[in-house]
Amino acid sequence: MTEKEKTYRLSGSSFTKQELIDLCREKTANDSTEDFKKEIYSFILEWFSDESGMVVKTSGSTGKPKEIRLLKKHMEASARATRSFFGLKPGDTLLHCLPMRYIAGKMMVVRALVGGLDLYITEPSGKPEIMPEHVSFSAMVPLQLSGLLQTTQGTSSLERIDKLIVGGAFVPESLERRVQGISTRIWQTYGMTETITHIALRKLNGTGRSEWYKPLPGVSVRLNENNCLVIDAPDIGVTNLATNDLALTGEGDLFRITGRLDHVVISGGIKLHPEALEKKVEDLIPFPFFLAGLPDKLLGNRLVLFLEQDTLSPSEEETLRHKLKERLSAYESPKDIICLGKFEYNSQGKLMRRNMVEHYLNLLT
Repeated sequence: MTEKEKTYRLSGSSFTKQELIDLCREKTANDSTEDFKKEIYSFILEWFSDESGMVVKTSGSTGKPKEIRLLKKHMEASARATRSFFGLKPGDTLLHCLPMRYIAGKMMVVRALVGGLDLYITEPSGKPEIMPEHVSFSAMVPLQLSGLLQTTQGTSSLERIDKLIVGGAFVPESLERRVQGISTRIWQTYGMTETITHIALRKLNGTGRSEWYKPLPGVSVRLNENNCLVIDAPDIGVTNLATNDLALTGEGDLFRITGRLDHVVISGGIKLHPEALEKKVEDLIPFPFFLAGLPDKLLGNRLVLFLEQDTLSPSEEETLRHKLKERLSAYESPKDIICLGKFEYNSQGKLMRRNMVEHYLNLLT
Protein backbone atom coordinates (compact mmCIF):
# COMPACT_ATOMS: atom_id res chain seq x y z
CA MET A 1 0.00 0.00 0.00
CA THR A 2 1.41 3.41 -0.96
CA GLU A 3 1.34 6.42 1.36
CA LYS A 4 -1.41 7.95 -0.78
CA GLU A 5 -3.57 4.84 -0.41
CA LYS A 6 -3.04 4.44 3.33
CA THR A 7 -6.04 5.19 5.51
CA TYR A 8 -5.79 7.31 8.63
CA ARG A 9 -8.54 7.44 11.21
CA LEU A 10 -9.66 10.23 13.51
CA SER A 11 -12.75 10.11 15.75
CA GLY A 12 -14.47 7.48 13.62
CA SER A 13 -13.77 9.10 10.24
CA SER A 14 -11.27 7.92 7.60
CA PHE A 15 -8.81 10.14 5.73
CA THR A 16 -6.15 9.89 3.10
CA LYS A 17 -2.83 11.49 4.00
CA GLN A 18 -3.65 14.68 2.12
CA GLU A 19 -7.15 14.86 3.57
CA LEU A 20 -5.73 14.55 7.08
CA ILE A 21 -3.12 17.23 6.37
CA ASP A 22 -5.83 19.56 5.06
CA LEU A 23 -7.97 18.93 8.14
CA CYS A 24 -5.06 19.62 10.50
CA ARG A 25 -4.24 22.88 8.69
CA GLU A 26 -7.86 23.95 8.94
CA LYS A 27 -8.12 23.08 12.63
CA THR A 28 -4.87 24.77 13.64
CA ALA A 29 -5.91 27.96 11.84
CA ASN A 30 -9.33 28.00 13.51
CA ASP A 31 -9.45 30.12 16.67
CA SER A 32 -12.28 28.02 18.06
CA THR A 33 -10.18 24.85 18.12
CA GLU A 34 -9.23 23.96 21.69
CA ASP A 35 -5.54 24.38 22.47
CA PHE A 36 -4.92 20.74 23.42
CA LYS A 37 -6.37 19.66 20.08
CA LYS A 38 -4.35 22.26 18.19
CA GLU A 39 -1.19 20.77 19.65
CA ILE A 40 -2.10 17.37 18.24
CA TYR A 41 -3.04 18.72 14.82
CA SER A 42 0.24 20.69 14.71
CA PHE A 43 2.18 17.58 15.63
CA ILE A 44 0.54 15.59 12.83
CA LEU A 45 1.60 18.28 10.35
CA GLU A 46 5.15 18.11 11.71
CA TRP A 47 5.11 14.31 11.44
CA PHE A 48 4.16 14.50 7.76
CA SER A 49 6.81 17.12 6.98
CA ASP A 50 9.98 16.26 5.07
CA GLU A 51 12.14 16.60 8.19
CA SER A 52 13.74 13.30 9.22
CA GLY A 53 13.61 14.07 12.92
CA MET A 54 11.86 15.96 15.70
CA VAL A 55 13.06 17.94 18.70
CA VAL A 56 11.43 16.88 21.98
CA LYS A 57 11.84 17.99 25.58
CA THR A 58 12.69 15.80 28.55
CA SER A 59 10.47 16.02 31.63
CA GLY A 60 13.06 17.66 33.87
CA SER A 61 12.03 15.63 36.92
CA THR A 62 15.64 14.64 37.70
CA GLY A 63 17.42 17.73 36.40
CA LYS A 64 16.95 20.65 34.08
CA PRO A 65 14.70 19.91 31.06
CA LYS A 66 16.69 19.51 27.86
CA GLU A 67 15.91 19.20 24.19
CA ILE A 68 16.93 16.14 22.22
CA ARG A 69 16.43 15.21 18.59
CA LEU A 70 14.75 11.92 17.72
CA LEU A 71 14.63 10.39 14.26
CA LYS A 72 11.16 9.65 12.91
CA LYS A 73 12.26 6.20 11.75
CA HIS A 74 13.12 5.33 15.36
CA MET A 75 9.82 6.76 16.62
CA GLU A 76 8.03 4.64 14.03
CA ALA A 77 9.95 1.54 15.12
CA SER A 78 8.92 2.20 18.73
CA ALA A 79 5.28 2.57 17.69
CA ARG A 80 5.38 -0.71 15.76
CA ALA A 81 6.88 -2.52 18.76
CA THR A 82 4.01 -1.29 20.96
CA ARG A 83 1.43 -2.27 18.35
CA SER A 84 2.92 -5.75 18.10
CA PHE A 85 3.14 -6.30 21.86
CA PHE A 86 -0.49 -5.35 22.45
CA GLY A 87 -1.83 -7.00 19.29
CA LEU A 88 -3.38 -3.77 17.98
CA LYS A 89 -4.97 -3.88 14.52
CA PRO A 90 -5.91 -1.17 12.01
CA GLY A 91 -9.23 0.35 13.05
CA ASP A 92 -8.78 -0.34 16.77
CA THR A 93 -9.63 2.68 18.91
CA LEU A 94 -6.90 4.66 20.68
CA LEU A 95 -7.83 7.24 23.31
CA HIS A 96 -5.37 10.13 23.68
CA CYS A 97 -5.61 11.92 27.04
CA LEU A 98 -1.98 12.95 27.69
CA PRO A 99 -0.40 16.41 27.30
CA MET A 100 1.58 16.82 24.09
CA ARG A 101 4.57 18.64 25.53
CA TYR A 102 6.48 15.42 26.29
CA ILE A 103 7.28 12.25 24.38
CA ALA A 104 4.46 10.14 25.88
CA GLY A 105 1.76 12.32 24.33
CA LYS A 106 3.56 12.56 21.00
CA MET A 107 4.03 8.81 20.73
CA MET A 108 0.32 8.14 21.23
CA VAL A 109 -0.30 10.07 18.02
CA VAL A 110 2.54 8.26 16.23
CA ARG A 111 1.08 4.89 17.26
CA ALA A 112 -2.26 5.86 15.76
CA LEU A 113 -0.72 7.12 12.50
CA VAL A 114 1.67 4.19 12.05
CA GLY A 115 -0.80 1.50 13.09
CA GLY A 116 -3.93 2.79 11.36
CA LEU A 117 -5.61 3.16 14.76
CA ASP A 118 -8.73 5.29 15.21
CA LEU A 119 -7.49 8.27 17.23
CA TYR A 120 -9.92 9.83 19.72
CA ILE A 121 -8.80 12.98 21.51
CA THR A 122 -9.93 14.08 24.97
CA GLU A 123 -8.67 16.82 27.25
CA PRO A 124 -5.65 15.74 29.35
CA SER A 125 -7.30 16.38 32.72
CA GLY A 126 -6.95 14.64 36.07
CA LYS A 127 -10.12 12.67 35.31
CA PRO A 128 -10.16 12.29 31.53
CA GLU A 129 -13.40 11.61 29.69
CA ILE A 130 -13.43 8.06 28.36
CA MET A 131 -14.89 7.92 24.88
CA PRO A 132 -15.97 6.18 22.68
CA GLU A 133 -17.93 3.36 24.34
CA HIS A 134 -15.09 0.91 23.74
CA VAL A 135 -11.40 1.81 23.73
CA SER A 136 -8.84 -0.72 22.55
CA PHE A 137 -5.79 1.07 23.92
CA SER A 138 -4.91 4.14 25.97
CA ALA A 139 -2.17 5.62 28.13
CA MET A 140 -2.36 7.61 31.37
CA VAL A 141 -0.20 8.88 34.19
CA PRO A 142 -0.82 7.50 37.71
CA LEU A 143 -2.66 10.66 38.83
CA GLN A 144 -5.22 10.21 36.04
CA LEU A 145 -5.76 6.55 36.85
CA SER A 146 -6.14 7.38 40.53
CA GLY A 147 -8.56 10.20 39.73
CA LEU A 148 -10.87 7.92 37.76
CA LEU A 149 -10.86 5.30 40.50
CA GLN A 150 -12.16 7.78 43.08
CA THR A 151 -15.78 7.31 42.00
CA THR A 152 -17.96 4.41 40.86
CA GLN A 153 -18.79 6.32 37.67
CA GLY A 154 -15.11 6.93 36.94
CA THR A 155 -14.25 3.28 37.53
CA SER A 156 -17.07 2.20 35.24
CA SER A 157 -15.85 4.49 32.46
CA LEU A 158 -12.27 3.27 32.96
CA GLU A 159 -13.42 -0.29 32.36
CA ARG A 160 -14.44 0.67 28.82
CA ILE A 161 -10.70 0.59 28.07
CA ASP A 162 -9.41 -2.84 27.10
CA LYS A 163 -5.64 -2.26 27.47
CA LEU A 164 -4.05 0.61 29.39
CA ILE A 165 -0.42 1.59 29.93
CA VAL A 166 0.53 3.80 32.88
CA GLY A 167 3.77 5.76 32.92
CA GLY A 168 5.45 9.09 33.54
CA ALA A 169 5.83 8.25 37.24
CA PHE A 170 5.99 5.09 39.30
CA VAL A 171 2.70 3.57 40.41
CA PRO A 172 2.33 3.56 44.23
CA GLU A 173 1.54 0.23 45.83
CA SER A 174 -1.74 1.67 47.13
CA LEU A 175 -2.86 2.43 43.57
CA GLU A 176 -1.68 -0.96 42.35
CA ARG A 177 -3.89 -2.63 44.95
CA ARG A 178 -6.90 -0.61 43.79
CA VAL A 179 -6.71 -1.85 40.18
CA GLN A 180 -6.81 -5.54 41.06
CA GLY A 181 -10.57 -5.82 40.81
CA ILE A 182 -11.18 -4.03 37.51
CA SER A 183 -11.49 -5.59 34.06
CA THR A 184 -9.13 -3.20 32.25
CA ARG A 185 -5.77 -4.86 31.63
CA ILE A 186 -3.09 -2.50 32.92
CA TRP A 187 0.68 -2.36 32.45
CA GLN A 188 3.22 -0.03 34.04
CA THR A 189 5.82 1.19 31.57
CA TYR A 190 9.53 1.80 31.96
CA GLY A 191 11.28 4.24 29.67
CA MET A 192 12.28 7.83 29.10
CA THR A 193 12.47 10.44 26.38
CA GLU A 194 15.79 9.08 25.17
CA THR A 195 14.24 5.63 24.64
CA ILE A 196 11.17 7.11 22.85
CA THR A 197 8.87 6.15 25.78
CA HIS A 198 8.70 2.59 27.05
CA ILE A 199 11.19 -0.15 26.36
CA ALA A 200 9.81 -2.50 29.02
CA LEU A 201 6.49 -3.26 30.72
CA ARG A 202 5.14 -5.07 33.74
CA LYS A 203 1.56 -6.25 34.24
CA LEU A 204 -0.16 -4.54 37.15
CA ASN A 205 -3.30 -6.69 37.43
CA GLY A 206 -4.95 -9.90 36.30
CA THR A 207 -3.21 -12.79 34.61
CA GLY A 208 0.52 -12.26 34.31
CA ARG A 209 0.74 -9.69 37.10
CA SER A 210 4.37 -9.22 38.09
CA GLU A 211 6.78 -7.01 40.00
CA TRP A 212 9.33 -7.45 37.19
CA TYR A 213 9.64 -5.48 33.96
CA LYS A 214 10.07 -7.42 30.74
CA PRO A 215 11.86 -5.63 27.88
CA LEU A 216 10.20 -5.44 24.49
CA PRO A 217 11.66 -7.59 21.69
CA GLY A 218 14.92 -6.12 20.41
CA VAL A 219 15.72 -4.50 23.78
CA SER A 220 18.43 -5.78 26.14
CA VAL A 221 19.41 -4.49 29.57
CA ARG A 222 22.30 -5.01 31.98
CA LEU A 223 23.72 -3.43 35.12
CA ASN A 224 26.88 -1.31 35.33
CA GLU A 225 29.33 -1.03 38.22
CA ASN A 226 26.88 1.23 40.11
CA ASN A 227 24.04 -1.29 39.71
CA CYS A 228 22.32 1.13 37.36
CA LEU A 229 20.44 -0.05 34.30
CA VAL A 230 22.13 0.16 30.90
CA ILE A 231 19.91 -0.16 27.81
CA ASP A 232 20.57 -1.34 24.27
CA ALA A 233 17.79 -1.06 21.70
CA PRO A 234 19.29 -0.74 18.19
CA ASP A 235 15.92 -0.57 16.42
CA ILE A 236 15.20 2.77 18.11
CA GLY A 237 18.77 4.07 17.95
CA VAL A 238 19.70 3.38 21.57
CA THR A 239 23.14 1.92 22.29
CA ASN A 240 24.84 1.59 25.67
CA LEU A 241 22.49 4.10 27.33
CA ALA A 242 23.52 4.32 30.99
CA THR A 243 20.67 5.44 33.26
CA ASN A 244 20.65 6.60 36.88
CA ASP A 245 18.02 3.99 37.74
CA LEU A 246 19.20 1.49 40.32
CA ALA A 247 17.97 -1.98 39.43
CA LEU A 248 17.94 -5.68 40.14
CA THR A 249 18.00 -8.25 37.36
CA GLY A 250 16.08 -11.53 37.46
CA GLU A 251 15.67 -14.59 35.31
CA GLY A 252 16.34 -14.03 31.64
CA ASP A 253 15.96 -10.35 30.82
CA LEU A 254 13.63 -9.34 33.67
CA PHE A 255 14.47 -6.38 35.92
CA ARG A 256 13.15 -4.28 38.79
CA ILE A 257 13.82 -0.62 39.55
CA THR A 258 14.79 0.01 43.19
CA GLY A 259 15.50 3.75 43.11
CA ARG A 260 17.62 6.51 41.62
CA LEU A 261 21.37 6.80 42.04
CA ASP A 262 21.03 10.58 42.33
CA HIS A 263 18.47 10.17 45.15
CA VAL A 264 20.77 8.07 47.36
CA VAL A 265 21.47 9.75 50.71
CA ILE A 266 24.83 9.05 52.36
CA SER A 267 24.28 9.80 56.03
CA GLY A 268 27.08 9.16 58.50
CA GLY A 269 28.76 6.93 55.91
CA ILE A 270 25.63 4.78 55.42
CA LYS A 271 23.88 4.65 52.04
CA LEU A 272 20.12 5.14 52.30
CA HIS A 273 17.79 4.54 49.36
CA PRO A 274 14.74 6.82 49.71
CA GLU A 275 12.46 4.95 47.28
CA ALA A 276 13.02 1.62 49.06
CA LEU A 277 12.30 3.23 52.45
CA GLU A 278 9.20 4.95 51.07
CA LYS A 279 7.78 1.57 50.11
CA LYS A 280 8.31 0.34 53.67
CA VAL A 281 6.19 3.12 55.20
CA GLU A 282 3.73 3.95 52.44
CA ASP A 283 0.76 2.54 54.36
CA LEU A 284 1.60 4.60 57.46
CA ILE A 285 1.30 8.03 55.83
CA PRO A 286 -2.15 9.02 54.51
CA PHE A 287 -0.98 11.84 52.24
CA PRO A 288 1.73 12.36 49.62
CA PHE A 289 5.30 12.32 50.96
CA PHE A 290 8.89 11.68 49.95
CA LEU A 291 12.26 11.18 51.61
CA ALA A 292 15.37 13.16 50.68
CA GLY A 293 18.69 14.30 52.09
CA LEU A 294 19.58 17.72 53.47
CA PRO A 295 23.11 18.95 54.29
CA ASP A 296 24.22 18.18 57.85
CA LYS A 297 27.47 19.27 59.53
CA LEU A 298 27.80 16.06 61.53
CA LEU A 299 26.37 13.40 59.20
CA GLY A 300 27.21 14.95 55.84
CA ASN A 301 23.53 14.55 54.93
CA ARG A 302 20.53 13.74 57.08
CA LEU A 303 17.42 11.94 55.92
CA VAL A 304 14.29 14.11 55.99
CA LEU A 305 10.60 13.30 55.47
CA PHE A 306 8.75 15.90 53.38
CA LEU A 307 4.94 15.97 53.60
CA GLU A 308 2.35 17.52 51.34
CA GLN A 309 0.70 19.20 54.32
CA ASP A 310 0.56 22.77 55.57
CA THR A 311 1.24 21.69 59.14
CA LEU A 312 1.12 18.85 61.66
CA SER A 313 0.06 19.25 65.26
CA PRO A 314 2.62 18.18 67.88
CA SER A 315 0.56 15.09 68.70
CA GLU A 316 0.23 14.14 65.00
CA GLU A 317 3.98 14.47 64.51
CA GLU A 318 4.73 12.43 67.63
CA THR A 319 2.37 9.65 66.49
CA LEU A 320 3.93 9.60 63.04
CA ARG A 321 7.47 9.47 64.43
CA HIS A 322 6.50 6.56 66.65
CA LYS A 323 5.02 4.61 63.72
CA LEU A 324 8.10 5.24 61.57
CA LYS A 325 10.48 4.05 64.31
CA GLU A 326 8.50 0.81 64.60
CA ARG A 327 8.94 0.15 60.87
CA LEU A 328 12.43 1.56 60.21
CA SER A 329 15.81 1.09 61.83
CA ALA A 330 17.51 3.92 63.71
CA TYR A 331 19.65 4.68 60.66
CA GLU A 332 16.65 4.65 58.32
CA SER A 333 14.33 6.83 60.39
CA PRO A 334 14.08 10.44 59.13
CA LYS A 335 15.72 12.97 61.40
CA ASP A 336 13.20 15.73 60.56
CA ILE A 337 9.61 15.97 59.35
CA ILE A 338 8.97 18.99 57.14
CA CYS A 339 5.60 20.18 55.83
CA LEU A 340 5.93 21.76 52.39
CA GLY A 341 2.30 22.58 51.70
CA LYS A 342 1.55 21.79 48.06
CA PHE A 343 3.98 19.49 46.23
CA GLU A 344 5.27 20.25 42.74
CA TYR A 345 4.50 17.79 39.94
CA ASN A 346 5.19 17.94 36.22
CA SER A 347 2.40 17.46 33.67
CA GLN A 348 2.95 13.69 33.74
CA GLY A 349 2.31 13.56 37.46
CA LYS A 350 5.95 12.96 38.34
CA LEU A 351 7.12 14.38 41.66
CA MET A 352 9.70 17.15 41.21
CA ARG A 353 11.79 16.15 44.23
CA ARG A 354 14.93 18.07 43.38
CA ASN A 355 13.06 21.31 42.67
CA MET A 356 11.25 21.15 46.02
CA VAL A 357 14.38 20.38 48.04
CA GLU A 358 16.27 23.20 46.35
CA HIS A 359 13.37 25.59 46.94
CA TYR A 360 13.26 24.62 50.62
CA LEU A 361 17.01 25.16 51.00
CA ASN A 362 16.72 28.56 49.31
CA LEU A 363 14.12 29.56 51.87
CA LEU A 364 16.62 28.83 54.65
CA THR A 365 19.32 31.13 53.24
